[in-house]
Amino acid sequence: MSAEHDETPADPTGYETIAVDDDGGVRTVTLSRPTAMNAANRAMLAELSSAFDAAAADDSVRCLLLTGAGRAFCSGRDLTEAEPGEDAYAIISETITPVLEQLWEFDKPTVAAVNGAAMGVGLGLALNCDVVIAADNARFSSPFANLGVALDSGGHYHLPRLVGMGRALEMIYTADVIRGPQAAEWGLVNRSVAGSRLLAVATALAQRIAAGPTLAFRRQKALLRQATGMTWAEVNEAEARLQAELVQTDDYREGLAAFAEKRRPRFSGR
Repeated sequence: MSAEHDETPADPTGYETIAVDDDGGVRTVTLSRPTAMNAANRAMLAELSSAFDAAAADDSVRCLLLTGAGRAFCSGRDLTEAEPGEDAYAIISETITPVLEQLWEFDKPTVAAVNGAAMGVGLGLALNCDVVIAADNARFSSPFANLGVALDSGGHYHLPRLVGMGRALEMIYTADVIRGPQAAEWGLVNRSVAGSRLLAVATALAQRIAAGPTLAFRRQKALLRQATGMTWAEVNEAEARLQAELVQTDDYREGLAAFAEKRRPRFSGR
């Protein structure tokens, strides 16, 4: 399936700005305002919040895949809703940040398949996913130098951690567009692939993750987040406690049985 698909089938859940599809433990959430470059308006943010809550609560969902319809992932906030002198603090803290926080704290594995533009809140949505696969035509940018305001959507947290302080400031100062291959070279994304292969590659990865021991993945995701503020000894202690928990699971028993029987394991995520 091409990353340049221009139409998304009507979503059976009733969403108007996103589409939701399940396949083999993978829930794909597609930003679906292609004529507006998937700019995030209030309706899209509300529907994303609902979709993330539903995916978190659904035990059949073992991996979340986030992508965009048409020629963009998400070009940023829908500026047709912006006004001079608006209450930017309230808009960001009450409307945008809570959705990004849901994605950042989503305890199941998440993958972003970035096609076309990922800017502003679109950049935030991508970087709040665990793994980011970018099309070679993906375009990442902090465009705020052209507007006279500041990078938001968690960019000040993610960019220096991913690309270093110098490159983060270069992106802020210049508003230059970073395309998929350069984003992969910088470490902004995991890797870049041809646009025509983007969804196939990202979906295959998401399905591989969903078929794995997702309980162990979830616990390791949480530990990695905590480990940035822990000492070497604290990390090793936490790993020992985690391993002691995981050897009691159905997945570990299945993994041992599959190893002994020389077959692929069939993990349940329990």
